[in-house]
Amino acid sequence: MSHQHGLGEKELLPPIPQFFHDPSFVAFRSWTTILSLEKILPDENPADAYVLFLGEKADAREPERISVRGPVCLRNPTRFAHLNVTIVCARSGRKVFFVPELPTGRFLHLEFLQEGSYHLHYAPAFSQTTLHRSLQVVARTAPSSPIAPNFSPCLKPTWRC
Repeated sequence: MSHQHGLGEKELLPPIPQFFHDPSFVAFRSWTTILSLEKILPDENPADAYVLFLGEKADAREPERISVRGPVCLRNPTRFAHLNVTIVCARSGRKVFFVPELPTGRFLHLEFLQEGSYHLHYAPAFSQTTLHRSLQVVARTAPSSPIAPNFSPCLKPTWRC
């Protein structure tokens, strides 16, 4: 009698990537990110998201200005994966976000919950260098007027001949 060992369903599934974030500094939804990394979600960004293209403006002198509690999209448009994507709070030196790999063409969505300076570090695959970006998270500015400048309260249509 032969004993055949079959693989269970759990053994066939790819491992779930591990993500780290400090919930007092960064809001991050790992389940959405897992779907994004597996190309289940569309490639579009939310209309109001601040998009950081990793690979562009690496080691820029000026910090990126981001609104607190505003959606931020970290996108990898390069030909290679980025490894060890890390965000560090400049004031405390504490790691507040970490993803081991961001594949090419994929993205991560997050929100910063506290104002302050942060440093973003990532290393392109097949490279010995680590790239750095400075982020300045600032308070949201209130619109100058609660009514959009192109809004007209008159609902009566006008006909022109």
